[in-house]
Amino acid sequence: MVLFGGYGILQSLLLSMYVLTSRLRRATSNLILVALNLFLILFLADSLYLFLDESNTVHFNSISLTSLALIGPLTLFYCRVFLNPNYKAGLSELIQFAPSFLPLVYPMNICRLHLLAIGFYILVYTVISFVIVSRSASPVHNKRWLYVLLSSIGTVVLLLSCFSMNYLCIIGISIGFSVMIYLISFLSIRFYKELFEPVSKKITQYQKANDDESHQLFQRVSDEILTSKLFKDPELTLSKLASLTSIHTHKLSHLINQQSGKGFPEYINSLRLAEAKHLLRTSDMKVAAVAFECGFNSLSSFYTHFKKSDGVTPSEFRSLAEVHVDHERDQSE
Repeated sequence: MVLFGGYGILQSLLLSMYVLTSRLRRATSNLILVALNLFLILFLADSLYLFLDESNTVHFNSISLTSLALIGPLTLFYCRVFLNPNYKAGLSELIQFAPSFLPLVYPMNICRLHLLAIGFYILVYTVISFVIVSRSASPVHNKRWLYVLLSSIGTVVLLLSCFSMNYLCIIGISIGFSVMIYLISFLSIRFYKELFEPVSKKITQYQKANDDESHQLFQRVSDEILTSKLFKDPELTLSKLASLTSIHTHKLSHLINQQSGKGFPEYINSLRLAEAKHLLRTSDMKVAAVAFECGFNSLSSFYTHFKKSDGVTPSEFRSLAEVHVDHERDQSE
């Protein structure tokens, strides 16, 4: 019994030390989780003390019952902060902690009636927390962790209720608390470690992964446009390109804006202009033929975009290109 309870306490202390001595302490929710662990440890330690020396039933009773009562509002506070790192507790939220200190004002001992009252107090906050988590739009893996935690807290209520109705002795409470503390500590480190990273780090990792994925997707779309010469289609629209690339229209628009820094029409016209410059340098096609070959609907539109991009007309660009070629030929001779 003592070894089992001591192991639960040790596991919880290791979790608390791990959080407080690492970057995890930067997240407010992690500090609240440490507080929850420490309050559970305090009550468990007092239960073990009662088991070893039942003659000292008043030893630290008020303090341990207060630590037990604080689990209720702290659990709710933890869920709110975990789901919303920017959550700030107001005066009304802080007032909720006041009833937890009643055992210090009105001396209480670990009797069945007092434990039943505290168990009901914790149950109220556990139910409220369940409702808040279930209605949250947070990712499923975040909610799964909170459900694990709330189920463990629910175990507290069950143990206290069983003890209060003479279905459980103090040994059962101690064993139950030890198992619960061990599970919370083990699960939080082993399976849910990534959830406890500082918010800024999680966001950075998410953004990096998201940026890499977007870049790869844009590269695929760009390669498909260039390989199939899709930009030469004068009737090419965003919805048509989305259909050809099997990407949702809104997502494709955002992708092009994000990766190229241009809107869809501007991006497609830049590809058309690049192809037009290539033809002007390497072929004898007339300017009008080049314009329509590259996907422009009209010659005037072609001239407008070309002049805006390079500061010269297509004809002037061709002349300058020819002069440059002649100059390079003379130098080589």
